[in-house]
Amino acid sequence: MVALNVLALVAVLWMVATAWTVLSWMLVALFLALAANPLVRWLEQRGLRRSLAVLAVSLLGVGLVTALVMTLVPMFIEQGRALVRAAPDYIERLQQHRWVRTLDDRYDIIDRISQELRRRIGMAPGPVLGMVTDILRDVAAAVTIAVLTIFYLLFGGDLFDKALQWVEPSRREHWRSLGHEMHRTVGGYVAGAFLISFIGGVVTAVFTLLLGVPYFLPLGLAMAVLGLIPFVGSALGAILVSGTTFASVGTKEGLIALAVFLIYQQVEGNLLQPLVQRRTLKMNPLLIALVMLVGTSLTGLVGALLALPIAGAVQVLLQDRLSQMRKQWSASSNGATRIILAPETRKLPDEPPTEPPAIHH
Repeated sequence: MVALNVLALVAVLWMVATAWTVLSWMLVALFLALAANPLVRWLEQRGLRRSLAVLAVSLLGVGLVTALVMTLVPMFIEQGRALVRAAPDYIERLQQHRWVRTLDDRYDIIDRISQELRRRIGMAPGPVLGMVTDILRDVAAAVTIAVLTIFYLLFGGDLFDKALQWVEPSRREHWRSLGHEMHRTVGGYVAGAFLISFIGGVVTAVFTLLLGVPYFLPLGLAMAVLGLIPFVGSALGAILVSGTTFASVGTKEGLIALAVFLIYQQVEGNLLQPLVQRRTLKMNPLLIALVMLVGTSLTGLVGALLALPIAGAVQVLLQDRLSQMRKQWSASSNGATRIILAPETRKLPDEPPTEPPAIHH
């Protein structure tokens, strides 16, 4: 039996490793479904059937993506090309700073960067077939994730109810309430994370536009994506946006961008997150850091995005198990107390014999 269990575990791990790409698509679709479910429920509360609510949310998502592709993507590509064309000028500006010249004289940094860029640019036209294959794979992944997201929204509840048929009838209600608690906690966190990252992207695009940075759309989109990664994402976004502003506009504007980021991070940490996430994940910061490290090391960006929702679901299960164990401990301790405090009924050997009661006729 031990050998069979070990072989079964190895087989399961092998299947997970082999099908990890598809499993990652399933997890991302679940992530998006949890983010969209509050809007679906809001439409249901307004009188729409769930199928119509899912259709409306799906059309809204398709419309937003289409608007992004038709309007923002060409501007994004143009600004990206302009950024690439302006890169030599930025390098020349950096060379005018004394500390950069000192580092360049000591470590020859500028020449090494220039050689690496020339080598990369020279290699760029080569793997055209690989690039086309990657684009087709990304399109297939996007379509699959979109379809799975709709299926999660439409049939996820029915599948959960069917799975409960395998549970003992006396325990079904408990597991149903536990599943609803996991859904509320994780879904609220995912929806709140999307909302906060969207606000961060809009704020980044607006203040970089006001500072005169010509690449405000790519920077806002990058900040919206990085904002989904807890802790590390906002720091990486601040470095990216401040560095780009410093190189493209000037030192004063770069310092202003850094100051705006510091102020926004305080507002986000002390106002937005407590307001949006007040009823979702309540997890120790050390545990969050450990979960993020493990998720990122295992699966990269996908792991960083999904680590906290998965940890939140596991936390709900562990809290339920801890509650049951506390009830058992309390019951056992109360039983021991009753045994200790019970009166002694056994007669001691040195007690005098008790006279029988007199019988009167």
